[in-house]
Amino acid sequence: FTPNEVVVSRMDDEQVIFKGFCHNNLYLVDFTSNDANLQTCLFSKSSLGWLWHRRLAHVGMSTLNKLMKKDMIRLIKDVVFEKDKLCSACQAGKQVANTHPHKAFMSTSRVIELLHMDLFGPTTYASLGGNLFCLVIVDDYSRFTWVFFLHDKGEATSSFKKFAKRAQNEFDIKIKKIRSDNGTEFVNTNIESYCNEVGIKHEVSATYTPQQNGVVERKNRTLITLARAMLDEYNTPEKFWAEAINTACYASNRLFIQRFLKKTPYELLNGKKPDISFFRVFGCKCYIYKKRQHLGKFQRRCDIGFLVGYSLKSKAYRVFNHATSLVEETYDVEFDETNGSQGANENLDDVGDEPLREAMKNILVGDIKPK
Repeated sequence: FTPNEVVVSRMDDEQVIFKGFCHNNLYLVDFTSNDANLQTCLFSKSSLGWLWHRRLAHVGMSTLNKLMKKDMIRLIKDVVFEKDKLCSACQAGKQVANTHPHKAFMSTSRVIELLHMDLFGPTTYASLGGNLFCLVIVDDYSRFTWVFFLHDKGEATSSFKKFAKRAQNEFDIKIKKIRSDNGTEFVNTNIESYCNEVGIKHEVSATYTPQQNGVVERKNRTLITLARAMLDEYNTPEKFWAEAINTACYASNRLFIQRFLKKTPYELLNGKKPDISFFRVFGCKCYIYKKRQHLGKFQRRCDIGFLVGYSLKSKAYRVFNHATSLVEETYDVEFDETNGSQGANENLDDVGDEPLREAMKNILVGDIKPK
């Protein structure tokens, strides 16, 4: 464009397409003139690109652009495939959910400032205590995790209230925000009124968008994967899934490293490095010392069971006792972690004192001759 005329030419070979003149600050072109080279189409290359995109089955622009640049198709030249707008047909047929990239920074500055919550269940098998659901709470700053097992999802509100009171008293600090999905156990219950009462902001993810609650969703998957592996090693019955989840949570708090602070959740929350020297293989065979019984001089001093976790209230192991069919917390226990041990799959008829006592009685009265 000059003060007197306008010249339009091709970019590749600079061939003049047409010329115009300026009249009253307006550029005019006479296409009936012999100077206008009307053999060249006046459509823009980008317009042709969208036309061919529609002709070629709405294949992506990037794919068509590669074909053009590498000269892998014939009879189509000088067409630019550039996605400078949306195609309504492609949106209708190809649209997918938006991505949710990982954060590159920390959004909290202290523990229990923001808590992520989620509930999974009902599980296929009821736990040893009859529970079908598990409430998972993750601290955003330290990634420390707590799990609570519930009979019904309606118990989530009461479990959170108890946890919030205990956590705020233990760490002497207030909870600012909680974040959960849009599930009815968090939205259509009294948890909203409780948050308004104590001044906690409740954030929820968009409907059918679990990615926005990704911190606790990924933690759920991690816990379930670890629990499944621990149950499989010694063929532990599925009813011990809650014990396996609890043990997986106990271990992950002491073993996983916080991405930004490069410390374990246990150290960030308690200020000291975790001790894992007492860890034993989940489901392995163990010998439980008898304490509360009056034993004869020649009676066995232990019951046989298997490990199901660690006590959260005392320095003790949680073991399942075959003789009593109960989970006990005890410190006086010895473990057999060899691969040959049957562990949780131990034959129940071979443990306890009754079979041995009956056999000895029969031998003494002469009913059975010893071999």
